[in-house]
Amino acid sequence: MTLFDFLRAGRDQKDDLRMDLYEVDRITDTWRRACEGVGLVQRVETVTGTTVVTPEIINITLGTPTSFIIRLLPGQVISDVAEVGHRLAPPLGATRLRLSPRGDMWVRVELMKTDALDRLVPFPDLPLISAQDTVLLGITEEDLPIEQSWAAAPHAVVQGVTGSGKSWWMYSLLAQLAAPRDVIVCGSDPSGLLFRPFKGSRHEPFQVSGLAEPMRHIELAQAVVEEMDRRVTALPEHLDQIEVSEALPLLVVVFEEYPGLLRALDQTDPKLGKQMRSLVSRLLAEGRKSGIRVLLITQRAEANIIGGFERAMCSLRISFRTDNRDAVRLLHPDAMADEGDRHMTAAPGVALLTSPGLPLTRFRGPSIGSYRTYCQTVASRIAG
Repeated sequence: MTLFDFLRAGRDQKDDLRMDLYEVDRITDTWRRACEGVGLVQRVETVTGTTVVTPEIINITLGTPTSFIIRLLPGQVISDVAEVGHRLAPPLGATRLRLSPRGDMWVRVELMKTDALDRLVPFPDLPLISAQDTVLLGITEEDLPIEQSWAAAPHAVVQGVTGSGKSWWMYSLLAQLAAPRDVIVCGSDPSGLLFRPFKGSRHEPFQVSGLAEPMRHIELAQAVVEEMDRRVTALPEHLDQIEVSEALPLLVVVFEEYPGLLRALDQTDPKLGKQMRSLVSRLLAEGRKSGIRVLLITQRAEANIIGGFERAMCSLRISFRTDNRDAVRLLHPDAMADEGDRHMTAAPGVALLTSPGLPLTRFRGPSIGSYRTYCQTVASRIAG
């Protein structure tokens, strides 16, 4: 609106414009002071003293949500803003900032009034056809899906305290993997709940539930290792990994509550715990080329259980709510200390994800609903 337009405008229009101009000034001033408060500045020494420079707001668009474009300072990147975004948001009247790059030196900043992860994420309606299809891991804060073909996935480790939504995420994952004929869900389930819906299916012979017979868990892991060795030996000379098919299905080897399983084996015979650790290490080190994907589930990825080698092999890492910041840093060393603190109060179903090629990402997993729904979904997809 030009000055001439303003003079011709009615009183209500002038009042609206004055309010808009006031809001623009407020955002600009608050942004500058907030950047100074969190240290998102550069200090320039001049003859008159030190000048503090902050990323400049170039353009503001009022609306729902309000957004603006900032020009980064020399040497800054978008991740510098992202690291302090949770501290910049409250002074600006937002719960969080949504950032998107605009060229090399500009960033679009959206002031989000609500957390996009507060809502439930629907479970996918359509079943997978093959191991090459992508499973839905969850939805990001930007409302973007995180999808992963499990045939192309690395080994994974998932942690989270009781009530964090870890089990529901696992239910959603296994329900998606139940249908393809070139996938077998196998492994150890000390609780007996995770594999219960697979009873009577083609998956059941490769699953062990409960702790009544600890040796069965060792026998299963040994059988998977032997299958791995057989597959590698049979590889044609021109291939360095198998091609997943119904004849050679992808083996998704789940070790539910892995620390509890090891404790039970150690109590039975310390040699059993040592043997299980050795078998799992072999699967992690050599399983990928033979169509085997290991998934370690734990309440906390303690270093004495999931050590440096296991974490290095599990490059897909997911953390639901944890009981302290150190648990987050074990799986996500790039997480800031205050990010670990904030994750201690994460809502059920909200998690942090580290994956090859992706920065640390906050997401919410799909919700399959009740345990009954999980059982019914697995049964229907296996039958289908």
